[in-house]
Amino acid sequence: MSNEDQFNDRLIRFPELEKIFGVCKRTVRRRAESGELPPLRRIGRAVGMLESQVKAYFQKLSQPS
Repeated sequence: MSNEDQFNDRLIRFPELEKIFGVCKRTVRRRAESGELPPLRRIGRAVGMLESQVKAYFQKLSQPS
């Protein structure tokens, strides 16, 4: 990831994460803590996942194993 991408990376918060992953907030939190999903980040009072990590997660899923 380039420096420019690092500064443009947005924090995806829980309402959007619930839609993306199709599960409730509690399940998103539990799966992130277990390492199944990208880690949660806290920026001030806001909690969510970095967009780049969510994209990388889905790219990893789409690759044949």
